[in-house]
Amino acid sequence: MVQLFCAIVGEAGSAFEVKIDDAESVSALKEAIAGKLKYTGRADKLQLFLAKKGNGGWLSSKHPDVISMRNGSIPEQVGTLMVVEVDPADEIGDVFG
Repeated sequence: MVQLFCAIVGEAGSAFEVKIDDAESVSALKEAIAGKLKYTGRADKLQLFLAKKGNGGWLSSKHPDVISMRNGSIPEQVGTLMVVEVDPADEIGDVFG
């Protein structure tokens, strides 16, 4: 089981937690996110990006850019992370492990 913290970029106060088995696919994660948010659109249309810095490290919840995102802004560094969408066919354990 993997515990992920997600946020909707540009939406203040949107951080939430999702738990999913690491053997599940990213597509299943999109379904879990859609359910958690009570999203009425198609889950496969959700776009997921990794919050990893250029050196491969994760952005910390205490990082100034993450704090800024919680207030609804989109810092420049975060914009650069939103280039390569996570492949829906990938396994959670491979992506986040």
